[in-house]
Amino acid sequence: MLPIGIHLSYWQVKWDDDLLPLIQKAKSAGFEVAEFPLLFPGDLNYGALRAELDNLGMMASCGTGLGPGTDVTHPDSSIRKDGIKFLQSCLEGAAKLGSPGLGGVTYAPWGFFPEDDWGDRLKRCVASLKNVVKIAEDNNVLIHMELLNRFEGYLINTVEQGLAIIDEVDSKYLKLHLDTFHLNIEADHIGDEIRKAGKYLGHFHLVANNRKIPGEGHIPWNEVRQALKDVGYQGYLVTECFVNPAGEVGKGLFIWRQLAEDLDLSAKQAAQFIKQEMKDV
Repeated sequence: MLPIGIHLSYWQVKWDDDLLPLIQKAKSAGFEVAEFPLLFPGDLNYGALRAELDNLGMMASCGTGLGPGTDVTHPDSSIRKDGIKFLQSCLEGAAKLGSPGLGGVTYAPWGFFPEDDWGDRLKRCVASLKNVVKIAEDNNVLIHMELLNRFEGYLINTVEQGLAIIDEVDSKYLKLHLDTFHLNIEADHIGDEIRKAGKYLGHFHLVANNRKIPGEGHIPWNEVRQALKDVGYQGYLVTECFVNPAGEVGKGLFIWRQLAEDLDLSAKQAAQFIKQEMKDV
């Protein structure tokens, strides 16, 4: 079976909450992979985090998100340079943690919908990523671009849009990152969208349609499992669910009510569900 993991922000209330004790929480819940949010990559103690991973026999995956000040599509070249520098810091951090990839919103700012020409934005995105993939290669870490739903992003809402960017950048270090929460909104059929990604699928998130743990909601998991098998997916299976309305994390992800009574228990249930549903992927 493929390694299963959980995004550590599941337990965070603030985006800068200490990640070190959350690795044990992920382990205790039954996961093999801890997914790190690299939102402040320069502030993390990678040595301590890597030591804890090794001590617990855990693997790492990493994700991040660009913002207005690190927008690699921006008309201002200095802002684009800051974005590339930010992604470099994330890629170097991912390498230190032993993560094979850096996923998330790695190609445009999250939750931002510019008024200027999106075609020009796309061209600058491609140009920036051509620089970023060289850094990725230097660190032996893949860049994964996450398909977002229309309410959180505009540049990649479909696999076709993501593949078009991959074709333009033309690097084996650039892949797609799919998430069932977003696919549930944008895809006519989730399985078909996974198959379109094919060999370019680099990272996968398993989340309920309402951002609860997998097993809740109405995602067609049989369809997901078969599609992952069809494309020969060999990456991690990570749940990035958000169920706690507390603090800036809950507010930032639009979680306005408690979606799980016991976070640790729900995490264990998520791990059990993924192991059962995805055991033959």
